[in-house]
Amino acid sequence: MKTPAKMSSLSGLLPLYFPRALAGLDDRLRAHWLVRGAGPRDITVVRRPSLPKAGLLMFELRHGAESLVIKHPRDEAAAAVTAREREVLLELAADGRLAPWRALLPQVVGSPGPEGTFAQTALPGVPAERLILDTCGDPYAAMAPAMRLLADIRSATGRPREAADRASDWCASQLTALSAGMPRYRSGRRAAEFEALRHRLDAALTGAVLTEGWTHGDYHPGNVLLGRVPLQVTGVFDWSSGRADGPCEIDAYSFVLALRGTLTGRPLGGLVAETLRSGRIPDADRALLALAGLDPDDGVADPVAIPLLSWLWHVVNNVCKSPRFGHSYGWLTHTVAPVLDECARWARARP
Repeated sequence: MKTPAKMSSLSGLLPLYFPRALAGLDDRLRAHWLVRGAGPRDITVVRRPSLPKAGLLMFELRHGAESLVIKHPRDEAAAAVTAREREVLLELAADGRLAPWRALLPQVVGSPGPEGTFAQTALPGVPAERLILDTCGDPYAAMAPAMRLLADIRSATGRPREAADRASDWCASQLTALSAGMPRYRSGRRAAEFEALRHRLDAALTGAVLTEGWTHGDYHPGNVLLGRVPLQVTGVFDWSSGRADGPCEIDAYSFVLALRGTLTGRPLGGLVAETLRSGRIPDADRALLALAGLDPDDGVADPVAIPLLSWLWHVVNNVCKSPRFGHSYGWLTHTVAPVLDECARWARARP
């Protein structure tokens, strides 16, 4: 059924999340219904504010000392995401190079259930995002284990590749998915801004040499679990965007950008646009990137290349997880528009 024009124009004003009181009740009822007949179980719905309520239901199922995380898609987009995540987890489990970190990765349990529902092992630890907010010390130092893990995995699975050789997969396909997920950027002035993004990426990545290897694709403090004593990574989850042949560097940049957003309260779009304007990575970010074995000036002629590529993968992940992102006025305003505006400014300033 075609959506009336009036309703379509209003869709961007609808909230990205439903009121928690009503959504919470619906979550609990649906979770209990999904595991009906499985005997007595303790069910805890996992609150994931980064995922729209309409797309995915997550809950933890406990029975004695055992614990599973159940992911249940509510629509076709979420079903594609859960199917992809299950495939990635199986691929991770089969990759012998990752044996030293097997305990940090969720394991698929059983076969897929109805509508793409699947189970994975629950991992111990506290989300790094929560630890950032709780810590009274240096939050950058507290995140060091998460960055060192990236250095280890990149060393074990990565190899240098000319970015130009992987442009179709790393950039062009991502831009196509982003355009499909943001209808308002397909015509007029906004389409010109989107084209400026394409040219900015091409220019930034010209001559760049990146590492092709296991890439999480959405590596941020909310997806990394830490143990407090000793301070170490105990788990990394939400692998729906993971791939064995991605640009490894984006994980470290995604993490430091998300960390800076948490510490400053500033949205991602503004932080990336600021980096594009200045052409330089902030000193605090550089120190953290060094723990991941990265130098922002190494392998690229333009220091903004990897932050911009990281931003691209982040926004594509979101619009693929739920169409609500691409129609949300607030999300587009704070996460997308500042970067495209800056790319358009860059394009106008070119000789």
